[in-house]
Amino acid sequence: MLKIAKKYNVIFAPIKLSKQLKKQLPAWYHLGAPPKMYHKQKDDCLQKNHRAQKIKHLIKMSKRISLTNNETTDNNKKHNPRKNCTCKYCKKDRNKGCENPHKCATTAKDILNKIAPKFNTKTKPKKDNLSLTHSRKEKNQQAHERRQGEIIFDPTTTIRTTLGDCFRIF
Repeated sequence: MLKIAKKYNVIFAPIKLSKQLKKQLPAWYHLGAPPKMYHKQKDDCLQKNHRAQKIKHLIKMSKRISLTNNETTDNNKKHNPRKNCTCKYCKKDRNKGCENPHKCATTAKDILNKIAPKFNTKTKPKKDNLSLTHSRKEKNQQAHERRQGEIIFDPTTTIRTTLGDCFRIF
């Protein structure tokens, strides 16, 4: 499959991705990752014990770090930033074989913070002012339904359907 993709110059080239599609991107060997971002020893537990395969898994894993002091988990135990935290999520991770769930959550958060803005779920894409206004979209919808009148091209570049729509042949 990779040979065919190379032969026909197929590349993954999204202009803008919706937040939902960004979460579906693979967590490992990510396109938006800077060089030397991954560390075999640190990431091994995330991959094997936590089975983190996509960005959404890393996001879920790193959320517990914010559950300190004021916020609590479902069973009212706060997450403590230490190896033997007794919160619900850390206990569950230790049962899966993780020795230090807080360290894994911190590693997941570090990976997410280093992803390039184009692929980062926390950054909003810059407005390009190309999208149609609400009234123009309504007029397009009416013209489409009536099958008469002008339909104005909508140059919105954000992809919201599937990751498969992001592949381009050049």
